[in-house]
Amino acid sequence: MKAKSETFAEKLKRLFREKRKPDGTQYTQTEVIENANGVLTRVYLWKLLTGRASNPGFRVIQVLAKFFGVDPNYFFESDEIKTTPAIDNQKQDAFLDQIALRAPELDDDAKQAVLLVIEAILKSKK
Repeated sequence: MKAKSETFAEKLKRLFREKRKPDGTQYTQTEVIENANGVLTRVYLWKLLTGRASNPGFRVIQVLAKFFGVDPNYFFESDEIKTTPAIDNQKQDAFLDQIALRAPELDDDAKQAVLLVIEAILKSKK
């Protein structure tokens, strides 16, 4: 028999319970709001946690996933939490954002060149 999928609220509550600060304490709703850059309000976070809102936009999902260090797909899957490395997460994400913002300006050949450079770097680190 297939297990019942968790609701968005249940998944979000699980992140608050299981994801911890480096000192082992739980994150607060205030910390999440302060790191959301205006994408998430206290009232909307409360609605998400209580199930009164259950279908947030992708930007809200991205902000929550980034804050808790999980893949955005966590909110759509029934698997266990998929964490991303916590080391330099914010700096890494800033670099990825810059790459993503500038990529549309490139033609197909330039995009292919960027991919080849990335592949070469990854191979050299193995």
